[in-house]
Amino acid sequence: MNHTDFISRPGFLYRIGSEYYYLGKWICLKCENTDASDTHFMYELSLKEKDSPELNLYFQRLRAYSDFALIPPFNAAAVRDSQDRLLESLSDIQQEDLKRQIESFQSCAVRFAGLPA
Repeated sequence: MNHTDFISRPGFLYRIGSEYYYLGKWICLKCENTDASDTHFMYELSLKEKDSPELNLYFQRLRAYSDFALIPPFNAAAVRDSQDRLLESLSDIQQEDLKRQIESFQSCAVRFAGLPA
């Protein structure tokens, strides 16, 4: 797993262990926002429910939090380097959990944001 896993994905909030990170094609940043991490918790609960009416709300909020966390000017090399260092530091269990979260993000992005599958 490396930065290429995020090249075509907009930013989103992911849980890695007990910490949260904004990851996407333009961002790699640790999240210190408790409102965002609380929203992620609710998003994960909604994912577990069949046909949760709140899932779209939490997905869109996490996308917005990620967009608001962007820090200009954009430095592509620094973002890629940060992502690679973060991803290389993950245990196998953390990598599997992140892959599951990316799959959930992709499913919601197709369903709610019209992104290609």
